[in-house]
Amino acid sequence: MKKMDTVKLLSVCIIFVSFLVGCGSSKPLAEGSDLMTTIAAQPNLTTMSSLLKTPGLADAMGTAMHEPFTLLAPTDHAFDSLGSSGLSDLRNPANVQQLAKMLRSSIVPGNHDAAELQKGGISNAAGNPLNLDGVTLGSTIEAGKKIHIIPVDKVLTKP
Repeated sequence: MKKMDTVKLLSVCIIFVSFLVGCGSSKPLAEGSDLMTTIAAQPNLTTMSSLLKTPGLADAMGTAMHEPFTLLAPTDHAFDSLGSSGLSDLRNPANVQQLAKMLRSSIVPGNHDAAELQKGGISNAAGNPLNLDGVTLGSTIEAGKKIHIIPVDKVLTKP
C-alpha cells in the first residue's frame, strides 16, 4: 500500500474513533424527542426541562427511560424546596449519577394515570416501591403514544 493511502486510512480511523468517544457520556437526552418537547412546553416544569439536558444523563439513566414509561416530574416549586445548594448540586454535570438516581425514582415503567399510581403496589425504575404519601399528582400529560408525564409537588428522592 502506498504511503499516502496509509495516511488517509489512518486519518479516517482517527476521525471515526474520535467520533465514537465523543458520542459517549457527554450526550444529553434527545432534544427533539416527545419527552423533551412536551416537558419544555410546560411552564411549571422548566427546572426538570433544564436538568434533562445535563450532559451524560442519557448514558447514566441506562434503560430506565425506555418506552413506555410514566415520569413523575417534580414542578419548579418542588425543586425550589431543595434549596439553592441542592439544586445546584443536581445541575452540576459532575453529579450526573446523583441526578440519574433521582430521576429513576421518578420513572415508573408502563403508562399509568394518577389514580392507578395512588393505589400503590407499583415499583419505580430503580426497583423500589413507589411511595406517594403526601405527594400531590397533577393531570397526566401525554408525550407521544408511550410516555406519560405527571407533574408532582415533591422531589421523590432528595439528592
